[in-house]
Amino acid sequence: MSYSLLSVLLNHHLKQLRLSTFVREHEKIALECAQGDVDFQRYLLRLYELEHIDRDRRNIERRIHQATFPQVKGLDTFDFEAIPSLNKSLVLELAGCEWIEQRESVIALGNAGTGKTHTALALGLVACQKNHSVFFSTAAALVHELMEARDERRLWALQKQLARVQLLIVDELGYVPFTVVGAELLFEVFSRRHEQGATLVTSNLPFDEWTSVFGSERLTGALLDRLTHHAHILEMNGDSYRLEVRKRRKNDKEANLDG
Repeated sequence: MSYSLLSVLLNHHLKQLRLSTFVREHEKIALECAQGDVDFQRYLLRLYELEHIDRDRRNIERRIHQATFPQVKGLDTFDFEAIPSLNKSLVLELAGCEWIEQRESVIALGNAGTGKTHTALALGLVACQKNHSVFFSTAAALVHELMEARDERRLWALQKQLARVQLLIVDELGYVPFTVVGAELLFEVFSRRHEQGATLVTSNLPFDEWTSVFGSERLTGALLDRLTHHAHILEMNGDSYRLEVRKRRKNDKEANLDG
C-alpha cells in the first residue's frame, strides 16, 4: 500500500475517532521525531499531549459560550483597591472553586457600580476553566424566561436544565420587582438547587429589603433560609467602581495631554 493511501486512511480513521489534533499534527511531529531520533512511544506521547491540550481549550471555549456571559472578565483586571470593603482573600479562595464542588452559595451585596457583576463573571470564568458547567443570567431575564417557558409548556425542561448546571449565576437581583408568579418561579429555581448545585447571586439590596422584590415576607424568608445556608457573603459597598475607573481614565488622559 502506498504512503499516500496510508496517510489518507490514517486521517480518515483519526477523524472518525475525533482526534482532530492528531490529524493536523501527526505528520509534522513524525518528521520532528525522525530528525531527533525519538522513539515511537514518545512520538505518540507528544501527539497525545497536543490533543489533550487542544481538547481542553475547546472544552473551555464551549463552556464559556454555553454560560452566556455578557462579556468575559477575569480577576486579573479587577481593582481590589477600589473596593476596600471586599474581602480579597475570600474572593481568591472562591476562585479555587471548592465551594462549587461542595454545592454552596455566594452572595455579593453592594450598591451599584461596585464590581459585583465583574466578580461574578470572573468566578464564572474560573469555573469554566476548571471544568464546571455555568449559566449566567440577570434576575429579570431569568424570570422572564421562566414565565415564557411556563406559557409555552416547556417550564419543566427549563427547570431541569437550570437544576443540572453546576454553577448558576443570577445577577442584579433587586433592580426589578417581580410579579407573584415570577417570584414563585425564581424561588422554585433556587429551592431545587439547594444543596444540589452551586449558586451565585448579586444584589444591590441588603437582605432585609429583599421582600420589596419578592413581594412576600414568607417567600423571602424561605428563600434566604436556603440561599444563606452554607453561603459565602461578599460585602461590596463603597463608591462606584465604574465611576472611579472613569475618573482615573479621565485623569490619565488629561495628564498625557498636559505632558
